[in-house]
Amino acid sequence: MAISLLLFINSCSTKKNTWTRRAYHNVTCHYNVYWNGMVSLDEGISLLQEKVVDDYNKVLRVANYGTKADATIVNPKMDRTIKKASIGIQRHSMSFGGKEYVKWVKDSYLMMGIAHFYKQDYTSARRVFDYVAKEYESTPISYEAILWLARTFIQTERYEKAEASLNLLQSKLKDENFPRNVEKEIPIVYADFYIARGDYNSAYPYLERGLELATDNNIITRIYFILGQISQLDHEYNKAMAYFSKVVKKNPPYKMAFEAQMNIAQCYGEGSGDSKQINKVLLKMAKEDKNKEYLDQIYYALAQIATSDSKDTLVIYYLKKSVSTSVSDPVQKTTSSLELADIYFDDGVYQNAQAYYDTAAMSLPKDYPDYDKIMNKTTVLSQLVVQIQTIALQDSLQTIALLDTADLYTMVDSLIANYEKEQEKIAEERENGGGTQFVDMTRNKPGQPLGGGWYFDNPTALGRGRTEFIKKWGDRKLEDMWRISDKRSMMQSFEEDLTDEEEITQSDSVIMVVTNPRDRAFYLQHIPRTPEQLAVSDSLIIDAYNLLAYLYYEDLKDTTLALDTYTEFQKKYPDNKYRLESWYALYKIYTGYGNSEEANFYKGLIVSNYPESNYAKVLLDPDYFIKLSQQLNEAAKLYEKTFKAFNREQYYRVITYSDQAVDLYPDDTALMPKFLYLRAISLGAVDVADTLYSSLISLVQQYPTSSVAPMAKSVIKTLQVEYGIGLPEGATAASLEATTRESIYKFNAEEMHLVLIVVKSEDVNISALKVRISDFDKKYFRLKRLRVKSLMLDDLHTIITIGNFDSKDEAGNYLLALQNDEYVVSGLQNKDFEVYSISASNYPLFYRDKDIEMYKEFFENNYGRD
Repeated sequence: MAISLLLFINSCSTKKNTWTRRAYHNVTCHYNVYWNGMVSLDEGISLLQEKVVDDYNKVLRVANYGTKADATIVNPKMDRTIKKASIGIQRHSMSFGGKEYVKWVKDSYLMMGIAHFYKQDYTSARRVFDYVAKEYESTPISYEAILWLARTFIQTERYEKAEASLNLLQSKLKDENFPRNVEKEIPIVYADFYIARGDYNSAYPYLERGLELATDNNIITRIYFILGQISQLDHEYNKAMAYFSKVVKKNPPYKMAFEAQMNIAQCYGEGSGDSKQINKVLLKMAKEDKNKEYLDQIYYALAQIATSDSKDTLVIYYLKKSVSTSVSDPVQKTTSSLELADIYFDDGVYQNAQAYYDTAAMSLPKDYPDYDKIMNKTTVLSQLVVQIQTIALQDSLQTIALLDTADLYTMVDSLIANYEKEQEKIAEERENGGGTQFVDMTRNKPGQPLGGGWYFDNPTALGRGRTEFIKKWGDRKLEDMWRISDKRSMMQSFEEDLTDEEEITQSDSVIMVVTNPRDRAFYLQHIPRTPEQLAVSDSLIIDAYNLLAYLYYEDLKDTTLALDTYTEFQKKYPDNKYRLESWYALYKIYTGYGNSEEANFYKGLIVSNYPESNYAKVLLDPDYFIKLSQQLNEAAKLYEKTFKAFNREQYYRVITYSDQAVDLYPDDTALMPKFLYLRAISLGAVDVADTLYSSLISLVQQYPTSSVAPMAKSVIKTLQVEYGIGLPEGATAASLEATTRESIYKFNAEEMHLVLIVVKSEDVNISALKVRISDFDKKYFRLKRLRVKSLMLDDLHTIITIGNFDSKDEAGNYLLALQNDEYVVSGLQNKDFEVYSISASNYPLFYRDKDIEMYKEFFENNYGRD
């Protein structure tokens, strides 16, 4: 390029006319601009190559252009390239008679398109490449543009157009001016096209042809690796090892060399069946400091070899090591965790399975195979573990409650001493640079304490377990351990990270919670001493047993553990409130086992004790549910007639049909509220408004959670506001509403506030949301030192709190900024969520009542004015 420029300048310098001087000026200036643009382009490509990370768990692409996030790093370089190209084209183009006399103009166009491509602005790139291909048709640069078009179509998954572009180039290979560099790259782009589509066998011959033509050492090394991967997938292990060995000899970056060695090890074991040598190689690699970052992969490879050798114990050992040593490869950690979880799940060791499914779920991408199935298992097992822990905790507490004071204090003092030793050990490990290992849970039968011992052996678990137990306790007295001014049940503290002693204020009650594991009170405060406390403890165990058995039977289909759990449940708590459901489950399990004697025993219990239940009816009449279904169909048909009459304003007919439904289908809780609602509205049309009001009040009282209850409440409110119906004499709806509101929440703009986010638990990844909020706080509110906490509000909702703010206005400013931050709300798009600010005194009331709508109304009236 430089020689051509010098020759052109030489020829121009002997001429004196104006055109020549202009040409000389344009050519030299454009060359300088073009050269600066190319330098910037090359620098950007180098930056990208340093940034991109290959996923060695998949067959590599021939070209890795990185993610959209990676591309943002090269934007400044590429923007400079585009700017230089634009300047050169606009200022120095010399086109006469349809011919461009400055060759670097068309080169600038191509350079501009390549810069757009590396920015991953594929629309702009495609337009530029398309322009160059058509504008300079049949010139060498047009072939380059078509090749870049093919790359662009591959990146945008427009595979038909990519293939058409490549086929077009293939058909023009014999053209006289076809560029040699394009000819060398066609097989490589073809190979990348097939790999992108997952058609590895079709890519193979193009990779081999690419090797013959390639001169770039990095490309050659990468092709060797890909050929090795494809050969390994095809179980051609000797060929794969040969390619991976060539990779190592090429002295590639360490990560690729390590992966090649790992694949050689796997191929060696799979191909030869001799695991001794390969185990020796891998264990040697595990001892080398340079492989510390890759220990998870080494141990995973050892686990695969152990699987081939049918050494189940070793498989579990190495998979555990793989998970516990994983520090920078979430894909490997997920893979190892899932395999280990599946092993435990298949063996019925559900607590261990839950722990590893939970680990995998933290980084499991949504496009992972069987994603929904894995997440469902995780959810079910998490519920199961909670029930086992609840039973273990309450059993231990009740056992401890039977000890005399001397024995109890001796045991607690021993726990404190053990805790002190454990803390010293942890501190020593930290000083020596040691890390915390992944905690593996041992299998427990229902009712046994975790770890096979007292629950108090683990102060951390004790701290986690106290919330559910304490918040449900009522009248409690623990000598000098508690200072309480009323008998209300305890709720979650305003601040989660309590110090040695934390004062929790709930309206007019104050509870002192001891949170220091070095204090006797930390262990003694949870022990149920009174009959009332024991009753609450029993109720927790009963609920946990019922749900645990149900999960075993219905969700996990493990009839063995379900039978054990139901049997133990009935033995320990024969008069529990779930005995009817438990008896029916036991009847079904024994029937499935073919044990008619036991099945008939539980059938007799159901029929004699609960003759009017659906369970008894279906046992006595197997067609009961068929008949019930027919009855429900009849009710549905009657409702359809009633609704049609209502739409036709045939109100007397609606009232008649609804009265029939009340007589015929009183137990149909789904349709009955709807009948009553239509009846009430029809009465309002043909009778006085008071009749409508009383009918709706009756409906809401009888079916408060029905689908028509909100509509009924809305009509009731309208009747109160517009007609004053149902209000005390002299009162208005507004005054009544205000009185009700003030009795619950109090507004104080200068009080300390929190920002409160309410989300549906199953819709939102709570941990990820908290991370995004923390990142937001560090970026925009670093000086505030805000704390982000999360807490289950009820079965459906989780609340996240951010605080503390000195006033309502300060919290409001934060709330506004948070709602408008795309990064934070990215995980909440299309989700059902609410964001409020709430005062320190109102927060405990909100958590106690759990009425989101009520607080929303208070918030809108008091905070929505600004």
